[in-house]
Amino acid sequence: MVLLAVKEVFTILKVEIAGKEANEVKLKVEVPHEQVETALNQAYMKMRNDFSVPGFRKGKVPRDLIEKRYGVEVFYEETANILLQQSYPQALDEQKLDPVARPDIEVEQLEQGKPFIYEAKVTVKPEVTLGKYQGLKVAREEPTVEQKDVDAELDRIRDSRAKLVAVEEGQPAQKDDQVIIDFTGRMDGEEFEGGSSSNYPLVLGSGSFVPGFEDQLEGAKAGETVTVSLTMPEDYGNEELAGKEVEFTVEVKEVKRKQYPELNDDFAKELSEEFESLQALKDKLKDQLQHNADHQAEHKQRDEIIAAVRDKSKVDIPSVMVDDEVEAMVQQMENRFARQGMKLEDYLKYSGQDLEQLRQQMRPEAESSVKTELVLDQLAETENIQVETEDLENEIERLAQSYGQKPEQIKSALAGSGQMPQMEQAVLHRKVMDWLVEHNSK
Repeated sequence: MVLLAVKEVFTILKVEIAGKEANEVKLKVEVPHEQVETALNQAYMKMRNDFSVPGFRKGKVPRDLIEKRYGVEVFYEETANILLQQSYPQALDEQKLDPVARPDIEVEQLEQGKPFIYEAKVTVKPEVTLGKYQGLKVAREEPTVEQKDVDAELDRIRDSRAKLVAVEEGQPAQKDDQVIIDFTGRMDGEEFEGGSSSNYPLVLGSGSFVPGFEDQLEGAKAGETVTVSLTMPEDYGNEELAGKEVEFTVEVKEVKRKQYPELNDDFAKELSEEFESLQALKDKLKDQLQHNADHQAEHKQRDEIIAAVRDKSKVDIPSVMVDDEVEAMVQQMENRFARQGMKLEDYLKYSGQDLEQLRQQMRPEAESSVKTELVLDQLAETENIQVETEDLENEIERLAQSYGQKPEQIKSALAGSGQMPQMEQAVLHRKVMDWLVEHNSK
């Protein structure tokens, strides 16, 4: 049954706590028979197009005639849905309950002329017992960017600008060279599925292939055919090949090597008109690296503070909250792979695990994440930290600048997708973290 928000004031005859254990509450709700009759009529209006009776146009069959033919029970399921949609949110509000999952509903009585009675098993937000959360004296690192860091960044940029050029005829392949290869894999003399490819570009030393494959191509020359023999890893995704001896016939078609540009003023000018010299580029890189290092130090301190506060707090987390967080993490991973043109199924196959194993692997992180949010919520309540209108406006302005849109567009998009509450919570948690840093920095 799908539960929606209350659309209008609804009269509930009685709501009582039928049982409570840990984070699970049983609600018993009784709705007056007058409301049942109203809901029956609403169910008829919604379902009347489903009935065809000779002599009546579709949707025009009177309710009493439908009930005579099929019984009033034909409307009961839809009636129950309507009554639940109207009464359940109101029952939660009356008992001041904060659910974290869909309820388990058991209808005890639904009959024309009688009250509607049901029991709802509700998993509620758990209570958090905060430990020490002030005066923890967590120090923040003060990173210093050295010349070697700037040089390493320059090398990275230079590497990204390098061109792959075919080596002179007869020169052997070496580590970091790219070889273009055709290969065929065999086990016990028989080709195996997925073990062959043509014109495959492979960078030696990249670790793209199973261990031992790339090493045996070092020293090979263009035009040569090399036999690569190795033992497949025990944890290889294909169980038929795991731990087995295989052999690859590899034809080396080309050997290419990176040709690097010179580090000079011209190199800097080609990167951007902003730089008039190589020194100007180095100065800019140093500023950027310092900014990034400071940013990372700030985040590290924040992480250490919230970890300390979280570890000192106690909370019995309902498993359903962890389950939901795990599913959200799986979805995020799936979306990330999709943006890269990959599928989650391919990753699972390559890593030699199934979806359930992935979920179990994610569970500790999911539990930590849920506990962090619960602790931050409790801190906000304890210290009366609230999100003001100005906070929301600032966040919307920040998002607008980030996406190159107008604030009105961002606000409309958030409201339209129902993500405004999530944004408000994110802003609240950031304010709580700012408060924690202020009260726990060394």
